Amino acid sequence: MESFVKMVQSNILVQAVLFLALGLFLVFMPGVTVTTVIYLMGALLAVSGAASLFAYFRTGGRHSREPGVLMTGVFLLVCALIVFVFPQVIASFFSVALGVVLVLCGVVNAVRSVELRGLDGYSWIVGLVVSVLIAIGGVVIIWNPFESTVTFIMALGALLAVNGGADLLIEWRSREQLRHVGA
Repeated sequence: MESFVKMVQSNILVQAVLFLALGLFLVFMPGVTVTTVIYLMGALLAVSGAASLFAYFRTGGRHSREPGVLMTGVFLLVCALIVFVFPQVIASFFSVALGVVLVLCGVVNAVRSVELRGLDGYSWIVGLVVSVLIAIGGVVIIWNPFESTVTFIMALGALLAVNGGADLLIEWRSREQLRHVGA
């Protein structure tokens, strides 16, 4: 049982250090992170397209030379090329889609909050304010998609760094407490 506890403690320590390092990386290099994710998506599309073309051109087998396989392979390779040539546009597209979803969710929740005003209390006002803030956030993302994505990545990095730092602090305090109890 003691070896299990030590293994869990070391895993927590490694996880905390990794979260802290990843968080700091995201805070200080958010543009690289967004671009890297987009390029990884392009690589996935390229590998999938190449696999489809390989499946089409291989000989033998009952399903060889089906036009759907060829079209899928070419389509995926063209998508990969677009991703590699226009990574900023692709990142902005995903950001705009997120912005639209946030605006829609904010509006729907605002309407639902207003519908709750007939109930006792003022809790509907809190829901309305939060919904409006979400919708405004969605509009900001739509208005300036890439910078909004970079800001989101930086905020995510800060949260990961704080989480990693808190885990390190908790681990350090726990070990300190265990030393005092053992002494």
